[in-house]
Amino acid sequence: MANHAATEEQRLLLKPARAAELLGISDRQLWQHTAPRGDIPAVKIGACVRYSVESLRLFIQQREAQS
Repeated sequence: MANHAATEEQRLLLKPARAAELLGISDRQLWQHTAPRGDIPAVKIGACVRYSVESLRLFIQQREAQS
């Protein structure tokens, strides 16, 4: 079964702590950039908040374009 387990790179949605780590920012900064306050959309599943890998990539691309 371990062979079928998704690695973090294969996951479609990330926990906030992992998303912040990948962006190189704090959890608090991530919340400030999360919609509706910011540009990163989040997915709510029950009480859980998750971030798509694609949304994080788009956020980075937008920031690079602004530089």
